[in-house]
Amino acid sequence: MERKIKIFVIGVMVAAITFGVIIVGNVVLGYSFYNFTEPKVNGMDISYDVVCTQGAAENLTGMESVKVYGTVRNTGNEELKNIAVTVIFTDTAHDKVVRQTVVEGVDLLPDGAASIEFDAEYLRELTIPKTSVDESIQVNWIEDGGRKFSHTIVCDSERMCQN
Repeated sequence: MERKIKIFVIGVMVAAITFGVIIVGNVVLGYSFYNFTEPKVNGMDISYDVVCTQGAAENLTGMESVKVYGTVRNTGNEELKNIAVTVIFTDTAHDKVVRQTVVEGVDLLPDGAASIEFDAEYLRELTIPKTSVDESIQVNWIEDGGRKFSHTIVCDSERMCQN
């Protein structure tokens, strides 16, 4: 009986040491791999949350409404200066391109400390058969005291937004 207890205790110790080595190894190696594969971000990085909808306009017979709601965040480590957000509606059925600047002259703090929310709406005559309107969100900003940068994502009311 005493021999079985010794074997059991040795088995528990081996299992504890094995699990300890696995856990410590994952923490140490995981941290090392993370630091090697994820370089530090330098400069400006922006992230978006955008929702685009298209449907019948409220209280307007024969009209269709295309709406864009969104949020822009600065995920980089430097401040974004003089941000302008423009929503561009491309309506191929009516051969129109409508640009709406919804945010202008705003600064964003680094590391996601603040965000900009925006919304835009485009009204058009109802089309039969139904056609979709493509939406683009263009974000412009100034970096390093004067260099201008721009980033655009393209959306469609029936698909996801893409960079």
